[in-house]
Amino acid sequence: MKRSRPAAAERPKLRVGILASEDKALAHGEKRDRIAVAASRGVVEAVSASCRDCGWEPVPIRASVDPRRTIAAVGEAKPDVVFHLAESVEGDARIESLLAALLDGLSIPFTGSAAPTLWNALHKPLAREKLTGAGVPVPAGFTLERPLAPLPREFRRAPRARWIVKPSREDASHGIAIESVVSGERAVRARAKYVIDTYAQPALVEEFVEGREFNVSLLEEPAGPRVLPLAEIDFTTFPKDAPRVVSYAAKWNAGSPEHRGTPSIPARKLERGVERSIREAALGAWRALTIRGYGRVDLRLGADGAPRVLDVNPNPDLSLDAGLAKAAARAGIDHGSLVQRIVEIALRRFRPGKGGKAAAARSR
Repeated sequence: MKRSRPAAAERPKLRVGILASEDKALAHGEKRDRIAVAASRGVVEAVSASCRDCGWEPVPIRASVDPRRTIAAVGEAKPDVVFHLAESVEGDARIESLLAALLDGLSIPFTGSAAPTLWNALHKPLAREKLTGAGVPVPAGFTLERPLAPLPREFRRAPRARWIVKPSREDASHGIAIESVVSGERAVRARAKYVIDTYAQPALVEEFVEGREFNVSLLEEPAGPRVLPLAEIDFTTFPKDAPRVVSYAAKWNAGSPEHRGTPSIPARKLERGVERSIREAALGAWRALTIRGYGRVDLRLGADGAPRVLDVNPNPDLSLDAGLAKAAARAGIDHGSLVQRIVEIALRRFRPGKGGKAAAARSR
C-alpha cells in the first residue's frame, strides 16, 4: 500500500545548528577590542530569529578549542546543517578555519567558506599572494615580523609615501586607528612595534590608498556569485586633517567623531568603466580565494582611478544593520530570505542531486 505524504505541518523542522563561541575578548590586543568580540552575540540572535521566521529550529552549538568538545556538542545538537558563526574561539580568530575543517571532516553541511579560504583570508599576506597571483590589484605592501627588520624595496621605492600599518591576521578593524597611517621609516617601525607587541603577530604595511572606499557584498546563487548593490563609505564629515580610514573606533565606538564620519551609503554615481572595474575586482577576489556562500570585498580607488582590494571577508557580519544585510535589502532580499538562501546554498553543496532536493524541500 502506498503511503501518503505527510502534511506540511507534520514534516520535521530543519534543525540549524548555530555554531558560535562565548568569547569576551581577543587573546591579544587592547581592552577596547572586547566590544567587537561581544558584538558577535547580536549576529547569533539575528540569524537565529531569521531561522525561526523560516520555520526552522535553531539549535545552539558552543565552539571549543578542544575539537572533541566541539564534536560532542555537534553530535548532541543533531543538526541538519550548521550555520558557522564562530569568528574566534577563546579570542583566537585562527580557530574559525579549524572549525570549518572539523565540520567538513564530519560531512555535515555548513554555511560559508571552507577551511582553506577562511585561513587564507584571515592571514592577509597569504590573501595578498592569492590575489596578486590571480591578477587582482592590491596596494603595494610588505610584512614586518620584527620592528627592526630590513625594509624591502617596496618601501625604498616610495620613501615619501603614506603607509597604513595593521595586524596581519585580525578582522573587524582590530588594531587600526588614525595613528595607523604614517610616513617615514621611523614612524613605520614604531607603529609596527605597537602591532607586534600588542597583537602578538606580524605587522602588515601597505601603501595608503587615498581614494573613495567601497564595500562590495556578494551572494552565491546557482549560476554563480551575484554582486549586490555597491556601498560606499561617506567621509564628508570625517575629522578634518585626519587620514580617512575606517578605524576600530569608526566601526565600534558609537558616537565618536570617527564613527559619525564614516557612514555606509549606497554608492554615489560612478563612471560605467569604474563601476565595472570594481565589480570585476570583487569577483576576481571571490574566485582567487574560492569563497562560497557569501562574502564582502573592501576596496579603494587609487590615484589612477583603478580599484585596489584592501580586504576580503568570506564570513562577514550578518547583523541586521551590517553591510551585507543592507546591500541585500537594496536588492530586495530581506534578512530572513538572506539567511534562507545561505542555508540552502550549503544544503545544495553538501547534498547534491536527489538528496539536495529533499533537503531544500524540507527547509521550506
